[in-house]
Amino acid sequence: MSKLTLLLLAVCISSAFGQFQQISRDMKHVSASVSYLWGVDHSDNIFRCDRPCNGKWVQVPGKLKQIDVGDDEVWGVNSGDHIYKRPADGSGAWKGIGGRLKHVTASGNGYIWGVNSGDNIYKCKKPCNGKWIHVGGKLKQIDGGHKYVYGVNSANQIFSRAVDGSGNWRHIPGSLAHVTASGSDDIFGVNKAQNIFRCKKPCIGEWEQMEGKLNQCDATINGVFGVKSGTFRHVIGA
Repeated sequence: MSKLTLLLLAVCISSAFGQFQQISRDMKHVSASVSYLWGVDHSDNIFRCDRPCNGKWVQVPGKLKQIDVGDDEVWGVNSGDHIYKRPADGSGAWKGIGGRLKHVTASGNGYIWGVNSGDNIYKCKKPCNGKWIHVGGKLKQIDGGHKYVYGVNSANQIFSRAVDGSGNWRHIPGSLAHVTASGSDDIFGVNKAQNIFRCKKPCIGEWEQMEGKLNQCDATINGVFGVKSGTFRHVIGA
């Protein structure tokens, strides 16, 4: 069987059992809001799908290597670490934002967060027109939630902080390569072995391993999405 990256959708994560369902499209990174699913493929092509998404992807002009959608806007960075945003429904055009980031998150309540090629951390108050404020610490990947922002560093250590940047970074026991904070009640993440974990917010390290393997995942209030190389189908329960 040829190797194919499949997009997986968990249709239920709160109080019932749900099953990961395959959505046709070869993606390397996905992000979900309540209404839309966005993704970029291995050629940095950009796609959008109205949720619940039955595979009817619409290609959006431009090239991005990483993307993150919030309630109102979708943000992304390209291969040169240039930053762009546009309305979450795909209308309008991409607007360039000053600065350079390798990873950006739009799902934080009131703030855009990102990290650059040196793992330096920045925040910008929404709607954000490039007035980035440096935040102490080093992270390779970051994701914003309603109350807190979560991230992982180069050693796969996990940290969280108030989403407005106040206070200090709080270390959370565990080891993850990628974390998502935008779920309603849970933090989700994958480790370097592609194992999937979740932890009840605000999370003090009580990680619960889930079945299956993912390279990257993104949660919203009513679903969790991810990508994985190879055929994969998974049943999850809260």
